[in-house]
Amino acid sequence: MNHDLITAEFWLNYLPEQYADYLSFSIIDLGRHPSAFLTYKDKIRFIKQVPEHVQQKEYAVLSWLEQLQSKTETLTSERLEKAQPPLELQLPQPEFIHSRTDLLVTSKLDGFHLTKLSLLEQLPLVCKVLVYIHRLIEVTHLPNIIVQSLNYELPCDINDVAPAYKNVFQQAKDNIKNNVAILSFIHGDLSDGNILASDLTIGLVDWEYATVRDGRWDLATLAVEFELNAKEFSGLCEVYLKQRDLKEKSFTSVAQSWSVIYALTCLSWAQKNNQETNRYIRFLQNLEY
Repeated sequence: MNHDLITAEFWLNYLPEQYADYLSFSIIDLGRHPSAFLTYKDKIRFIKQVPEHVQQKEYAVLSWLEQLQSKTETLTSERLEKAQPPLELQLPQPEFIHSRTDLLVTSKLDGFHLTKLSLLEQLPLVCKVLVYIHRLIEVTHLPNIIVQSLNYELPCDINDVAPAYKNVFQQAKDNIKNNVAILSFIHGDLSDGNILASDLTIGLVDWEYATVRDGRWDLATLAVEFELNAKEFSGLCEVYLKQRDLKEKSFTSVAQSWSVIYALTCLSWAQKNNQETNRYIRFLQNLEY
């Protein structure tokens, strides 16, 4: 990321006129995109600069999710229960995109970033939110921008995997291939920075990687990013299974395989982009599955 962009001069020069009257701003280190909270008289807004295709996708997904929260009454009664947004789910409201400067503006969500301890304490709430998101593929039409970009291939190839991990990659890939996928609309990037919690709510931000994939990808993300051990990950899967009313005997085994794929995908990306790799290496070294 070009940190030279994250300056007062950048925000002063590139903000559209209707957003230029902020009182103050604070920089956020997201690791990839220049981002900040801007304080106005009436509210605080979140703003970031992302490539145009990311900007358009995230704006479209957030707009779609916002519309769903007010349109569930148009669905048939048998679909209504699955489509009813949980009151505990908080989403940023999309406000503005500016293609010339690649700026995306949304509302700011309140809450604290989850730790491993708070995640484990709030598993039922987290799973309730994820089950709603994942089931949307069953009850409504997805945004065109998601449909047009669907790709059911694994996000990493064996050629991207270091020799030490090729066997575990192949085993995970085979296990996934040999079991039925639970296709879902997923968030795709449930790192600690993208989940904001309070005692009663779970907020999800940064929908850049939203897509359709096996819903266990999101569970795998939580396992790797929060470094869950085998027992903790099994507990997460059990809560999710119960809330989604699934009875898949191989569910946890396949979820564990997805965690391997996720960890290897992130490890490959981090190595190529000179980013921190320790979390992914630790997870792979501590595999108990």
